[in-house]
Amino acid sequence: MTTQISGDDPASDPRTSTSLLAATPDGATEEAVEVATAVAASDATPATLATMLVALGGSIVDEDDLVVLLQRVVDVAHQAIDGATCTSITIALGGRTYTAVHTDSRTLRVDQEQYDAGDGPCLHAARTGETVLVDVDAGTQRWPEFAASAAQEDIHSFLAAALAAQDQPLGALNLYGQGAAAFDTVDADIIELLTTTVSRAIGDFARFKSAVEVADALRAALNSRAPIEQAKGMIMGRHGVSAEQAFAMLRAQSQNTNRRVRDIAAEMIAGHTAVPDADPAV
Repeated sequence: MTTQISGDDPASDPRTSTSLLAATPDGATEEAVEVATAVAASDATPATLATMLVALGGSIVDEDDLVVLLQRVVDVAHQAIDGATCTSITIALGGRTYTAVHTDSRTLRVDQEQYDAGDGPCLHAARTGETVLVDVDAGTQRWPEFAASAAQEDIHSFLAAALAAQDQPLGALNLYGQGAAAFDTVDADIIELLTTTVSRAIGDFARFKSAVEVADALRAALNSRAPIEQAKGMIMGRHGVSAEQAFAMLRAQSQNTNRRVRDIAAEMIAGHTAVPDADPAV
């Protein structure tokens, strides 16, 4: 459910649902097709749509995979929704509240202002399961302390969609805009579809863990991102592959040796583990 707190005519867009759906790969999930239909009425391009569909796939083996998925969804949402000045995912789980992934330092500041105030669009979405669409006037009335702090960062519009799995609130996907009314209901539909997919992935990962274990494991994975990113850079430089392909190679070595990606990355940097050979299929 979308709660719109706010005081392009799709038919004029030369793109059609059919043309955008042509970018949908074979075997795409129902959620991917729904995203394609929703994006057909937005400003996203077929190339952006293809990226979004990739973000809807893949399995979650451990928390390192989960971090990659969260960052991918943030990047996709930020690219696909024109009004988004900055984007993040808040984890609110097991008594822990923190920003898992984000687009820039301003996002972190706005998120922290919300946590300090104890309320705001992303926290409201996380607590209620609603998608919250808020313009500048309504934001000021609803959350005056947070809205005033956000305005100092030149952020005036808010769109947040809940992350939840198996009736367990997980957090929210947050979009912040500089415009007074930066988002619309089509944008809300798109991020609801993205958060539904992420929620399922987290739910599968969290099925046999407590909320505290999930929150702490995810934070530990976030703290390990630097060596993983450095190892990816080494693989990209050696094999001329993309960041996604480099991570896939690290993950394959992790699965083949039954060891964590972060441990393989750390050893690679230290020179104890060779850079993985490129898979011909990559």
